[in-house]
Amino acid sequence: MFEAPTIWGIVPLLIFIFFAFRGWNPVAALLLAVIVGAVMSGEGLIGISSSIKDGLGSFLAYVGLMILSGAGLGKIIERTGAAQNLVKFIMIKLKVNSPTKAIFGTMLCSMLITGMLGTLAGANAVIAPVIIPIVAAVGVSSSVVAVIFQGAGTTGLFLGPFTPPMVTITELTGLSYKQVLFSASIPLTIIVWITTFIYCKVILKKSLKTNPYTEGDIVLIESDSEDGSISKRDKKIKAQSTFAFIATLLGLIIYGVIIEGGSTFAIGIILTTAVVTGLVGRLSPNEIASTFFEGAKPLIWLFFQFVLFSPFIYYIEKLGGFEAIANYLLPLVENGGNEMFLSLATILGVVGIPGASVAQMTVLQEMFADTITTLGIPMTVWVLALLVGSQMTEYLYPVGDTLGAMGIARSKDLKNMVTFGVVVTIAAVIMAVIMFMFV
Repeated sequence: MFEAPTIWGIVPLLIFIFFAFRGWNPVAALLLAVIVGAVMSGEGLIGISSSIKDGLGSFLAYVGLMILSGAGLGKIIERTGAAQNLVKFIMIKLKVNSPTKAIFGTMLCSMLITGMLGTLAGANAVIAPVIIPIVAAVGVSSSVVAVIFQGAGTTGLFLGPFTPPMVTITELTGLSYKQVLFSASIPLTIIVWITTFIYCKVILKKSLKTNPYTEGDIVLIESDSEDGSISKRDKKIKAQSTFAFIATLLGLIIYGVIIEGGSTFAIGIILTTAVVTGLVGRLSPNEIASTFFEGAKPLIWLFFQFVLFSPFIYYIEKLGGFEAIANYLLPLVENGGNEMFLSLATILGVVGIPGASVAQMTVLQEMFADTITTLGIPMTVWVLALLVGSQMTEYLYPVGDTLGAMGIARSKDLKNMVTFGVVVTIAAVIMAVIMFMFV
């Protein structure tokens, strides 16, 4: 119906953006966009069904399965007590006896567990019952914990070698884990960490008056810390589970990096760690399976979203929408150079493409792949635009990650979360633009 390339090809993208921002479930907004794209391409129900079938075998569907598996692993280490032991160990070693140490310790725990599990909400939900009573006792507010859960927690996804964003970005760019780490992940992590820590310190005093934790939170950790109700056998099992979890996960991660296992190795790491931790934690095979699926169940919708993203991108490409956008941007690039293009692409990703970050990466990559090749931009430079452009959207708009962090932290302070999101997004974009000027 339309001759490619045409700017009309981005209509499905605009529909998805509009209805996603209107509060629709992302799967519903995406399905509508797919249907519109199919109609504009002249395809009927058979064509839509075929494209969804292809989506089931896509890389994005595999990443969706990874995220479900990470949530399942999180539930297993929660049930076996491995997560609680690990968090307590970190907080005890840091000798948390002041708000500053509590902020730093919480940031470290959130980042490490998120990096290990590959899921933000799942990791924070696992550590929250242990973290909150500890930080509440030294005078940290729920507002601060919510900011940390989103700010520091997300950096674990930037750094972990087998997290969904890292697996996706290495697959799309062809870069190694080490190249992504030094070209994009570490610079972005430093900016986000510094901004998160400073913002928490700035709002601590005032938010402690308006959004404090209750006395019940403090009493809870004092009674639990004695472990009077836990037998020596149970303590031993928890300790063994913790060791099994850390040893298995870190051992497989190190092995995977050495052999350059890439995305295909990630799911094996998660499943093996889940089984080993569960067995050492004295869970039966049936209990391991049921616990694993219990953790994965809340994120089933995300898997469907990733499956639908493949036909969504397919129809935009078929209509030539991405090519048309690139053609419009080329004159700007000719006047402003590669730095202008990289900056515009980053900002466009941040403000204009909602959805799961790994899906956003794919959209950005598909949108500008030809332009990058034409301009001769190295992937080690483009990867920073890809990471910032896809990851900072969830900070800028108070949607999934923001509301999830607030809920897990038991905070109702949306104002500080929105302000923090804007501040950290601006800081990240400025950092990226400055780096583009020196490459």
